[in-house]
Amino acid sequence: MQKHYDNKNGSIYALAENYRLNSYEFDIIKRVIRCRKKGAFIEDLEKTKFLIDLYLKEYEDKIKNRVANSEHGC
Repeated sequence: MQKHYDNKNGSIYALAENYRLNSYEFDIIKRVIRCRKKGAFIEDLEKTKFLIDLYLKEYEDKIKNRVANSEHGC
């Protein structure tokens, strides 16, 4: 087993389950936690910013669709 998989500090997957994170939330937190470890700090944070913007857009679209559906009795 690779030493970075030893989970001596707890599993990020257990954290995700405990907090009932969706896939966006899990990916965002995972990227922030790991960004300093991989040696691609800026690139990883830029990817995280993109992911946050995508999550916001999809959330906003979902809300707009709910409002539109409720106005049409759906």
